[in-house]
Amino acid sequence: MIDDPMTSPGCMQGDDTDKGFATKAVHSGMQDVEGSAATPIFLTSTYKLTDERYKGWADGAQHTLIYSRISSLNSEVVSAKIAALEGAEDAEVFSSGMAAISTTLFTLLSSGDHIVASADCYGGTYGLLTEIMPRMGIEVTMADMRDPASYEEAIQENTKVLYVETMTNPVLKVCDLEAMAEIAERNGAVSVVDNTFASPWGCNPIKMGFDIVLHSGTKYLGGHADLIAGLVAGKKELIADIFFSKIHYGGAADPHMCYLLERGMRTLHTRMPVHASNSAELARRLESHDMVESVRHTSLKSHPDYEVAQRIMPKGSGMLAFVVKGGDEAALRFMRSLDTIFEATSLGGVESLVECPFNSSHMFVPEEVRHEAGVIPGFVRMSVGIEDVEDLWKDIDGALKAANKFLETRA
Repeated sequence: MIDDPMTSPGCMQGDDTDKGFATKAVHSGMQDVEGSAATPIFLTSTYKLTDERYKGWADGAQHTLIYSRISSLNSEVVSAKIAALEGAEDAEVFSSGMAAISTTLFTLLSSGDHIVASADCYGGTYGLLTEIMPRMGIEVTMADMRDPASYEEAIQENTKVLYVETMTNPVLKVCDLEAMAEIAERNGAVSVVDNTFASPWGCNPIKMGFDIVLHSGTKYLGGHADLIAGLVAGKKELIADIFFSKIHYGGAADPHMCYLLERGMRTLHTRMPVHASNSAELARRLESHDMVESVRHTSLKSHPDYEVAQRIMPKGSGMLAFVVKGGDEAALRFMRSLDTIFEATSLGGVESLVECPFNSSHMFVPEEVRHEAGVIPGFVRMSVGIEDVEDLWKDIDGALKAANKFLETRA
């Protein structure tokens, strides 16, 4: 029989609060379906109505299984798991990271409200902040995510939300989440953070005082480059409001995707240490390479936010950025000379990916904004996978040599 989430702890932490991260990753949210070790895929668009389900819906319980556009048994498992991993009261899963971001922000903000964010953020989020929100009558002020004081200075009487990323995309600046959460609380604003680049393994913003944590489940949580998903976790009353917005905006996650996402989340704690150690080793080697101008990785003391990073996300992540000498043409030649690592957008999968943000994730961000944020000519962002690190280095070193030969032919 199925343990209906309507009558179980649902997305609440329940008995998982005293368990370790790995145990939560494997077991949290699991449903007992005829004794199965893994939750099967429930490909049903609707569920049988009962008096208990009618009552659950009338009481505003979003974890009542009624219709899969609202929630499904598979989505409930994922929601409970991310709530446990983030230490949140409740959570919801969405069809994409942008569905989670836009639904969350449009739940918290209305016409006449104000949000403080940063231009140094994911390109899709930047477009939402600068193009869509102003059309809806929502004021947006850009501040420096690395400088909490700049956020506080930007706060107005109508400020409702402070929005940040744990580690920025793609320049890998690290936000002082503890200071930012304190500012938000002191000024009566809701604190929202995109924790995608760190993952719950690397950072738990709720423990640092944040109200809402967002993830693109496509990345580290899914971990295998085979799904698109978004998640939001946080305070129960806020998640309840976001859930009802999800019903109207239509960003629900389908059961098959949730099955894949749960499977990926169950191994997060085993994958992330390899991502982190591989990227740290490659960063160390790149820092002394003749074809590299600069390297960004939180394990390097040369990182401008090194001390903050050791406090906020000391275990690191698999994200690495560096600038190839010779500008964008040399960076493109480098990428297209790679063999094991392939050029593609996205990140967080078991395979290593590389991209130049100027012609991918940040293509539509104005050039001057990109340069000011640190995305200068030759900038490369790499998501380091879990392959053998020596194979990755051989690939990178060979491609950098190819880029050098390209520059020599042009000299």
